[in-house]
Amino acid sequence: MNRSNRSVTRRRFQLFRGNGEAERLDRFLAAADPLTVAAPRPETRKARSDRRIWSFVLLLAAACLIPVLRRSWPSPAAEPGGEPLLYQRQIDLLVDRGKDLASQDHKDEALDVLGLAVALAPDDAAAWTALADCQSSNYQSLQAQRSYQRALSLEPESAVALNGLGNLYLRLGDDWRAEQAWRRGGLDRQLARLYLLQGKLSQADTHLARLLASGDHSDIVIRMAQAVRARRLDPALRSYLEPEPAGLSAWAESGWRLYHQKRYDEAADSFRRALARAPHDVNALSGMGSVFLELGRPETAQPYFEHALSLRGDHLTSLNGRASCLRREGKTNEAIAVWRKVVALYPGVSEASRGLAFTYLNLRDYRQAALYLVPLAKRYPHNPQVLQALDVAVRRMGS
Repeated sequence: MNRSNRSVTRRRFQLFRGNGEAERLDRFLAAADPLTVAAPRPETRKARSDRRIWSFVLLLAAACLIPVLRRSWPSPAAEPGGEPLLYQRQIDLLVDRGKDLASQDHKDEALDVLGLAVALAPDDAAAWTALADCQSSNYQSLQAQRSYQRALSLEPESAVALNGLGNLYLRLGDDWRAEQAWRRGGLDRQLARLYLLQGKLSQADTHLARLLASGDHSDIVIRMAQAVRARRLDPALRSYLEPEPAGLSAWAESGWRLYHQKRYDEAADSFRRALARAPHDVNALSGMGSVFLELGRPETAQPYFEHALSLRGDHLTSLNGRASCLRREGKTNEAIAVWRKVVALYPGVSEASRGLAFTYLNLRDYRQAALYLVPLAKRYPHNPQVLQALDVAVRRMGS
């Protein structure tokens, strides 16, 4: 990139304005740990508590207003042409807002918003399903199961709710109930996934044939069909199809929930209890390693990741954790090698992509950094750290 191209670059990537631009551009390069710079700053407990208090006050206020609002809402016949009622549009906006917060990993706020939605519209199946999805991703299995069941009591054949409920059962190790939920919803892709994980290749093939006949030629369907033809499920595809890790016990699930809430000491205690009951629980081992990594103790975290990988060499969370430990110990080349293995096993944007992007940025290899930052920016178009890093990489490539 030469000087004549700078105006084009500025339009596409420039994020900084005013004085001090050079200093801000260099903050990635001066940081001892570029991934720490890149990560969103953790909230203080007080700030998070204050926001949840205000959310609770808002929820109470809304609950008090429900009777008044219901009396003022028009009946369906009051709107000509069968248009959606105004209050339903507002509920839909609340649900969309909750989903958006959940997608940005602001799960506490998402739960508040979606809780408000079901309080205002207790007969809205879509709101209950969205709440259940968020509860499930936040490792609140019992609450999620109840919310899915509430959604299905309102809309018995909801494919979205049945899909989520099946995923929840699969994560909890209840394959039979997962199968029943997905059969009820006619979800061929999920059934093919389940049968592949169980080694029932002929049953998987039946559902994959339906998907291909219907025109579904997505990458995952093609990969599953290839596995059936090869009569072998390779480790990378198996890990892709397996559910989000929760562990083999309620203690492991509790540990992950506390980990995502940044309550690391409590999470460590839960993972210890899980490992006391199931010493070979790979997801509990990786959870304990992840806790120590967040606490800035990579030397303590490393053995947990290594133990998990000795049990399952392609375990995604443990591979990423091991690479992060190596990088923090100054073993950059070894960390890059592990992350490259992860990218090869799991093509696409992942935590390994982020690790490689910011490691190469710190090494001033801007071309390699940009190679990984571009897909990250496409996936997270509103993440300021990713966009800022991409701006740095593109500018430095031309200097």
